[in-house]
Amino acid sequence: MSTKEYSNGEVTIVWKPEKCIHSGICVKTLPQVYHPKEKPWINPEKASSKELIMQVATCPSGALSIKQENKTMIKIEREDNGRKGRFVIYENDELAGEMTYVWAGEARFIIDHTGVEENFSGRGLGKQLVMKAVEYARNNNLKILPLCPFAKKVFDKDKGLEDVRA
Repeated sequence: MSTKEYSNGEVTIVWKPEKCIHSGICVKTLPQVYHPKEKPWINPEKASSKELIMQVATCPSGALSIKQENKTMIKIEREDNGRKGRFVIYENDELAGEMTYVWAGEARFIIDHTGVEENFSGRGLGKQLVMKAVEYARNNNLKILPLCPFAKKVFDKDKGLEDVRA
């Protein structure tokens, strides 16, 4: 799997072209950064690191990810026991937060809680958890009912998520 990296000196955007579905969310969110008809097509120095991290969290295909220059590694794992589950986010292998859900039938789950540890707040990790659930739902033809206030806010702000909303 080929990847390309684009850095602003603080964070690096990692792009996996074969995963990209060209939804245009990146271009619409940060048009000063993404120029598909130019080379290089990503110019991360034209936005703040926080803006880049928040935008990459909205990538529906997972083609874009962030590698922070200070060697911070973000990892999200899904755990599920058939009745309920959670997406857990780690920063440098330290638990940073979780988003829990319960199954409501075979094709729908309810997000009931999203929480980020206090020392990890303000970095967009909660949104990354919600977007990972959206990616999972899309890949498995599922619907999401966002009852958690944070997840509901993410869904209400991003009309591009209506395809997975229950």
